[in-house]
Amino acid sequence: MRTSKLRWTFAAAVALGLASQTKAATTDNLMHLANTGGSLTIGDKTFSNFDFLASGLTSFDASQIRVTASLANGTYFLTWAGNISLVSGSGPISAELLLNYRVAAATGTINMIDQSYTGSAQPTGGAFLAIDETVRDTNGNLVANSHLDANDLSDPSAEPGDNLTINPAQSVIDVTKDIAFGIVNGGFVSVSEIRQSFDQIPEAGTTSMLVVGLAIVGFVIRQKVRPKLPL
Repeated sequence: MRTSKLRWTFAAAVALGLASQTKAATTDNLMHLANTGGSLTIGDKTFSNFDFLASGLTSFDASQIRVTASLANGTYFLTWAGNISLVSGSGPISAELLLNYRVAAATGTINMIDQSYTGSAQPTGGAFLAIDETVRDTNGNLVANSHLDANDLSDPSAEPGDNLTINPAQSVIDVTKDIAFGIVNGGFVSVSEIRQSFDQIPEAGTTSMLVVGLAIVGFVIRQKVRPKLPL
């Protein structure tokens, strides 16, 4: 019984420490964000300056692409979800999609980026997909980059030349994703989701909450194991 109470106490303390690290997602469609200069804010991060340029795609409607900012367990995510594809009965054929945006941290600083996607290119060897990402600081200096293709659905692990770590960490970065589609002689390339994550140096408030949670655990354990003095 005592062990069970300790477990519940520990879980409650951890939840208290992580409470500020998980928040409800905010979302909008890509067309609206780009046309109105809209932004998405969650936690201490604001995503803005959305822009896109599409050419040659069979299926792409920016008003149907949902862009979602979310925060889970201290990691921030920006996700594009919708039908992005190139289909051809004969080839060769190619297409391209550029996605641009800015992310600004109000209190923390971003020290690592990480991208992934859900999609496929068929037939193998006859169709290709490549997602090249560049991250720049506000002075235009390249601070991180990565590459994904049809055989590499996510980073890490990084390919040679990738630089997923941002050093020194930045409070504001501009990100460009260059997505290339190609079909040699009939086939399809499709992407249904593109996800970007941002790791950051812990914020003072988050660290304090975690310390408080652990302190509660320590106090309760001391009370449980303290020997009773004889009367």
